[in-house]
Amino acid sequence: MYGIIFVLIILILLIITGIRTSKEESARIASFIRDSFGKPSRRKLTEARRDSLKRNLEMFLEGKKEGEYIDDLTWSDTGMEDIFLQMDNCLSSAGEEYLYRQLHDLSLTAEDIARTDKIISEFGEDENLRLTLGTSLNELGFVKDRSLPEYLEKILSTDHILNPFFHIFADILYILAIVLVFIKPVVGAFFIFAIMIFQVSSYFSFKRKADECLCGFSMIMGLASMGKLLPSGIDTETGKLINELSDELKKIRLKTTFSALVINSGSNATGGIFSMLFTYINLLFHFDLIAAEFLLRKIASSKETVLRAYDMTGYLDMCLTVSSYRAFLDTKGGFCRPVFTDESGISVKEGFNPLLDAPVANDVDNKGGILITGSNASGKSTYMRMIAVNAILAQTVSTCPSKEYKASLSAIFSSIAVNDSILKGESYFMAEIRSLKRIVDASEASQRPVICFIDEIFKGTNTAERIAAANAVLHYLRDRGVLVFAATHDHELTTLAADYYENVHFSEKIEGDDVLFTYKLESGPSVSTNAIALLRKNGFPEEVILKSEKLCASLDSKGV
Repeated sequence: MYGIIFVLIILILLIITGIRTSKEESARIASFIRDSFGKPSRRKLTEARRDSLKRNLEMFLEGKKEGEYIDDLTWSDTGMEDIFLQMDNCLSSAGEEYLYRQLHDLSLTAEDIARTDKIISEFGEDENLRLTLGTSLNELGFVKDRSLPEYLEKILSTDHILNPFFHIFADILYILAIVLVFIKPVVGAFFIFAIMIFQVSSYFSFKRKADECLCGFSMIMGLASMGKLLPSGIDTETGKLINELSDELKKIRLKTTFSALVINSGSNATGGIFSMLFTYINLLFHFDLIAAEFLLRKIASSKETVLRAYDMTGYLDMCLTVSSYRAFLDTKGGFCRPVFTDESGISVKEGFNPLLDAPVANDVDNKGGILITGSNASGKSTYMRMIAVNAILAQTVSTCPSKEYKASLSAIFSSIAVNDSILKGESYFMAEIRSLKRIVDASEASQRPVICFIDEIFKGTNTAERIAAANAVLHYLRDRGVLVFAATHDHELTTLAADYYENVHFSEKIEGDDVLFTYKLESGPSVSTNAIALLRKNGFPEEVILKSEKLCASLDSKGV
């Protein structure tokens, strides 16, 4: 009798502790949503999570044509991985995966982008909506190494992971052993102890076989659980989407006896006192393993509903995250919503790169293409990346780090940071040729206008061939309507391509041993150089400096 009372007291204390922990968790999430809003993300991705995001992206891109997405080289060239990490204040795996995909997706229509903009704006204006939705998204939470679509494929491709009746039989033995306690206490206690040892020792072996399914079930049940906390009665575009999501989640709310146990199982369990309690219960009774087989049969008929609900959840989380990013951009230099036109060219007012601590804003207003000259480290590549980032964010999340953005919906390519590859046995020049060839191919095949960014075109070969080939490629691209931004040190190109390309440059001032950059764009080609000045500034021997200056003057006098 005293034992039963003791167990009841322990259970009551656990329930009270669980309720208190749950309230503390809700308060923590609300505090995180408030505190992180308008601030850059500090989340660090594990390699497993990065791989999961890439696999999820590959699944999403199946069937898409080149030019309908940001390819790997352009993603790397433009610093979009760092932009993604800066933006990633998502509250769930679904949101993080959706954001990663969205920042790659150039197939969206102007109507798609306008709808996304509306929902992002509504989140930005309504803190209570952010808090209530954020709290519900936390129910889904994060996974370690796989997305729900991956888990779902694994679950549905697995036929009868384990036999639930074996575990049910073992639990029945507990009942028989308890009955035996009243007849022969010592023997009964021995059998209970023996069953416990067997259940605990066999649990991990069985669980390893079913762990991926348990993680997938955990996510699906977390999705269903989230539906109970979604805000309602909101008469906005966001409210309509939340209502649609709520209806989908009702269809997949799997009302089974063991669903709560499955939620708190698997390697992605959220933790807490209840999770700990369920872990011990599952060790002794294998309830999660029993539930897994029964749930498997129910999920098969709900696959499309689950995926649709997960996608809608990710979209809402992504929009919530971008609303925070807009507030962050306001602290850097502001943001604007893009204006899409049917005209060629691009116009950006006071555009900046949000990755820089103290970015210098610049403009662009061009319809035919630009050649950018300037000395080393003067800002040419940074300027191109600024335009590219504005173009990508405009067409993906309707949020531009600038005061004004006008352009057509375009395919976007770059060839900025090309590297040679020892492993592939590929020289720098061959890598550059391949990089530029994909832009040439896109100019012929893309259904949309193409905008591209090229740094130091054909610098992997000798001067005469470089200038000749670069001039031919630049004219070829321009003839096919490609909007090209190309940086170069070859002043000959500024003359050869002057009929098609606007010339602009970045300059600097040399004061003593210091090279001072303005990072402000100026009209016309550059006439200054700073390579030798940079040698002096970085402490090269004076003998090297003097010899360089003497030879440079001699070459200039010969027109070399």
